[in-house]
Amino acid sequence: MASAIIAGAGASTGAAVARMCAARGLAVHGARRRPPPQQSGDTFTVSAVDFRDEESVEAFVARVEESSGPVALGVHNIGANVQFSVADTTPQVFRKTWELAALSSLHFARALGARMASRGEGTLIFTGATASLRGAASFSAFAAAMHAKRALAQSLARELGPQGVHVAHVVIDGPVDTPFVRQLLGEEKYGLLKQRGGLLEPDAIAEHYWALHQQPKSAWSFESDLRPYAERW
Repeated sequence: MASAIIAGAGASTGAAVARMCAARGLAVHGARRRPPPQQSGDTFTVSAVDFRDEESVEAFVARVEESSGPVALGVHNIGANVQFSVADTTPQVFRKTWELAALSSLHFARALGARMASRGEGTLIFTGATASLRGAASFSAFAAAMHAKRALAQSLARELGPQGVHVAHVVIDGPVDTPFVRQLLGEEKYGLLKQRGGLLEPDAIAEHYWALHQQPKSAWSFESDLRPYAERW
């Protein structure tokens, strides 16, 4: 049996990807710093793992492979979307944001990449954002961290691709329909945006991730850009 690891398995996108993998027959193991309580009917488990700590990540991956078989798909879905002006971005905020998005990506890649390369197969997907491609006012820490995450994925694709490992980076370029976004926008703005098709649906994102995992080696995608059809860009 093969397994999947979802780093940053939250209640929305991460959970949707986990459900998709479980429905396709993979033994799914989610991870996040503070996992939610297990719900009745859940098809996957979520463990407490801080991906900023390399030893914890390595131990987690080893446990997964020992209990559920080789990891066929790994998804790094950890972000750190903070909003501060440069004047208010303290070194502590900048460092923590970089650790959450970029350093955790390195630990994820080191723990899974070598294992997949030794088997000559596997998929690693990194969730990006608009900030992965350009910085914006008040997003210096987030953009710097997400740029670093994208660059790591680029290098990793060039290193592991010839060894049979598919590395992909997905730019989520728009708001995702999550409780956090709903709260952030407010009910009125959220309702209008949803009505005109301006929100990305987590299940649709998960479908794309699975399609990436299923791509034949002769036509791999490295980077794709997902946006709602009503997005003005």
